[in-house]
Amino acid sequence: MKKLLKGIGKTVITVFFCLVFSCKLYAQSAYPYAIQAYISYKQDTIALTHCYFGDVIHKTVLSDETIVIAHGIIISTGKTKVVHIPPGATIIDCTGKTVLPGYVLLHEHMFYPDASISPYYIHYKQLPVSFPRLYFACGVTTARTAGSVEPYSDLSLKKEIDAHQIIGPTLYVTAPYMEGAGGFAPQMHEITTTEEAKRFVNFWADEGFTSFKAYMNLNRAVLKAAIDAAHARGLKITGHLCAVTYREAAEMGIDQLEHGFFAATDFIPGKGEDACVSELNPFKHINPRGKEIKDLINILVKNKVILTSTLAVFEGLCKQDTIPKQQAFDAMSPDTRDMYLKYYSHEKSADMDSAMTKELVMEKEFAGAGGLLTAGTDPTGNGNVLAGYGSLRAIELLTKAGFTAIEAIRIATYNGAVALQAQSTIGSLEVGKHADMVVIDGNVADNINNIEKVQFVFKDGVGFNAQKILQQLKGQVGKF
Repeated sequence: MKKLLKGIGKTVITVFFCLVFSCKLYAQSAYPYAIQAYISYKQDTIALTHCYFGDVIHKTVLSDETIVIAHGIIISTGKTKVVHIPPGATIIDCTGKTVLPGYVLLHEHMFYPDASISPYYIHYKQLPVSFPRLYFACGVTTARTAGSVEPYSDLSLKKEIDAHQIIGPTLYVTAPYMEGAGGFAPQMHEITTTEEAKRFVNFWADEGFTSFKAYMNLNRAVLKAAIDAAHARGLKITGHLCAVTYREAAEMGIDQLEHGFFAATDFIPGKGEDACVSELNPFKHINPRGKEIKDLINILVKNKVILTSTLAVFEGLCKQDTIPKQQAFDAMSPDTRDMYLKYYSHEKSADMDSAMTKELVMEKEFAGAGGLLTAGTDPTGNGNVLAGYGSLRAIELLTKAGFTAIEAIRIATYNGAVALQAQSTIGSLEVGKHADMVVIDGNVADNINNIEKVQFVFKDGVGFNAQKILQQLKGQVGKF
């Protein structure tokens, strides 16, 4: 009885706080009719009972738990026999299902490879209709884009999602790529002077972008100018580097580095200053648990550099990789699927097998040393990774590095929220946070692959039918 009264008291206090101080604007009625067709639950108060509870804070999965949400906020969690369910609440029996925080992923794009083979021309196609929906239906409720090729399209997507006009994750938008001279992609602007870097940062910050991404050929002087300009605006900068080493970037003050250690050129013999020397296996000459990598990890951790793991996009380049799962093929438009099977799928190398094996070890070492490891999808590469489906694969692959299922999910939820400095509102299933949640069939503690069985995705307390969204997208990805 004492525990019951304590639970009731916490619920009442939280509800009072939310109502009086308007801790969350709850606007489910703002969804247009076309979107409401995908909504299964939009009641003011909902209780998800008898669920497996993904506790990413304590890194455990609890059984027979109940989560109560009201007006878009989690107001109570705990054992089903103890939690007070307010009168009139809609009850969802989640027996045999796991409830997780919505994924918070940090290397996302709204575009996909669309190259010409003959004549050869590298191009990326914006997919503003299918990609936001794919991400969301697979459980991604918050995403940071990691470089833009159509910046105003990304900004518009963010605004439309925030206004409930389209389905998609809350977006943190990154400005166009900051590339140096000699870049491979015509859609990326090349920046060669420190003054241009400052102008670039200030222009796109004024347009509404909240982060920046340095790319492969940017040299040290220009990168340093970009870092300083971003920090002067109170904004963050990440990097997929090559000309600049991880050690150099960390000492300059970069906030984050993409692709785990795959983009690190610190260990490539003979690399000159400001020279981009790219190798499929940049770890060929090092022991993944040896002194060289440990010294680099210590520098990254000391300088509080965040690392984003993007394992799925590299798996597709491995010889040992199988082709994408059937649901990803089903989502592709016929011409996109044909392009992948005829051309992209042959871009594989045995060197990547060795690199992947070492990368898994080094990501675990980084996290073990106290580094903040986050996760991302990167739906580019050789086309094997789609938004959403690739996101889930990126999480699953973390378990191959030695993380438990719930540890991998923490990396893809709470750690992402910490990196965005948003952990007070998203990233875990705690009282007072937004009700951004994923309901999946099965227990993730039994099998990480159960995360593929998404049934409902809740955003701000509104529950969407994930399978209905995915069904509508079959054969469409690549068109728009």
